[in-house]
Amino acid sequence: MNIEELIKEKPHLKNPLELYEKIKRLNEYCKHEKDRIKLDNKTALIDIVLKGFSNIFDIPYESISFLKDEILKSGKDPLREPSSLWTLPIQIEELFQEELKRMLFILSKPFFVFLRKEGMQASFMDTGKCPVCETDSSLAMITENNEKIIICPLCEHGGSFYRICCPYCFNRDSSKMEIFLDDEEIRADYCLECNTYIKSFRENHFLKYKDPFLIDLISLPLDIITQKRGYIRRSPNIIGLKIIE
Repeated sequence: MNIEELIKEKPHLKNPLELYEKIKRLNEYCKHEKDRIKLDNKTALIDIVLKGFSNIFDIPYESISFLKDEILKSGKDPLREPSSLWTLPIQIEELFQEELKRMLFILSKPFFVFLRKEGMQASFMDTGKCPVCETDSSLAMITENNEKIIICPLCEHGGSFYRICCPYCFNRDSSKMEIFLDDEEIRADYCLECNTYIKSFRENHFLKYKDPFLIDLISLPLDIITQKRGYIRRSPNIIGLKIIE
C-alpha cells in the first residue's frame, strides 16, 4: 500500500504521511549520492544532505547553507553521533524554534542511516537499545515464529530481542505487563514496572504495508491513547514525534 492510498484511507494522517514520504526520499537520495561519489568525509556528506533537503522540501539552498558552517564550527560529528545535530546552538530569528527542531531532526536522519552496515545482524539483547546508534526501542515486529524483532526508528536497524521483556528496565514478569490493541490489532505493550511502552505488530501487518515505519505512523492514535494513560515512549518515530497529542 503506497502513501497516496493510505492518505485516502486515513485522511486524518495526511500531514505525517506526506512528511514521511519526503523523509524517505531524502534518505534514499543521500544513500544513493554517498555510494555514487564514494566519499565518506564529514564535509562532503553534509553537502549531500543539505542539497537533498533543499531539493525535496523545496527550500532554497541559500537559506539553509549556513547550517554547514554551524555544524563544522560546533565541532560535532554527525557521522559518529547524528543526534548531536538536534542540539546545535543556532540563534536565528527567521525560524521558529519548533520548525528548527523538526528540520534538524530530519537532517539527522540520513546520518543515522549512514551508520547502518549492510547485512549487520546485531541484536538488542544486551541493553535493549539499538546496537548501531544506541537509540531506545519503541517499535517491534512479531514474526510468524513468535520471535520479536525490534526496529530502530532512527538508523532503521532491526535485531532480535526477548519475546517477553521490557527493553527499558528488562522486566520479564508478565504479571507486570499489559497489552492494548487498536482497531488493526497493532498493540502497545505496557510495562507497569517502569511506566513505558513499545508498539508491536504482527508479520502479517508488514506483509500488508511493506514498511514498519508506516505501521508506526498509521497507529499514531494508539500512541495518543497510551500516553494519555501515562505511559512513556522513549524514542521518536520516523518523523521525530515522541510526545504525541
